[in-house]
Amino acid sequence: MTSLRALCFDLDDTLWEVWPVIRKAERAMYDFLGERYPRAVEAMTIEAMRDARARVSLDFPHMAHDFTFLRMQALRELAQACGYAQAMADEAFEAFIAARNQVELYADVRPALEVLRGRYRLFTASNGNADLGRIGLSHLFERSVSARQVGALKPAPAVFLKVLEGTGLAAGEVMYVGDDPHLDVEGARAVGMSTAWMNRAGAAWPEGIEPATHSVTSLADLVAVLGAGAPAR
Repeated sequence: MTSLRALCFDLDDTLWEVWPVIRKAERAMYDFLGERYPRAVEAMTIEAMRDARARVSLDFPHMAHDFTFLRMQALRELAQACGYAQAMADEAFEAFIAARNQVELYADVRPALEVLRGRYRLFTASNGNADLGRIGLSHLFERSVSARQVGALKPAPAVFLKVLEGTGLAAGEVMYVGDDPHLDVEGARAVGMSTAWMNRAGAAWPEGIEPATHSVTSLADLVAVLGAGAPAR
């Protein structure tokens, strides 16, 4: 670990469980529409709205990396179909994204990040559209990279290379920590980063994929794996 100078984290299902948050955010958006734009939900369930967003991703494959665009476009099309102004989409998305960023961190996350930031430079790289400023974690990280910003989804090398841009760090000096063996581990390894698989659920490692450098069950576990030394920053 003597060459390790930085850690880069995935967000969803690494620092918090994502699907309860998404369901809560979709409900918040749906309830907002029911109150302010009732025609939009007269014949539209939450599940149907989810399907509409999926159809948008097929209509705009070049925008698959931008989850904000996909949801906004689905809302714009719904507003037009229901005879509402496009402002409906902006307002409904704000109801969604506000709830989207009301995450419940895993209990180990904040204490471990406070320890790790004293030893390493910290970054994040995510396919999702969580806002660390709204969540209250942005001060812990030097840079946060999103697929929307890069124009590509993990495991594309561009996402991981964007983390390094202008930092003076070599890929081999960075460890990527994420829950997805393909998107996170294989993606980061392909650009030369070491990897830590965040396996909170105790899943089996998929066959046919080279194991991560480390397998951990929490950030507290990661702190222990990395040891108590303080590498040069």
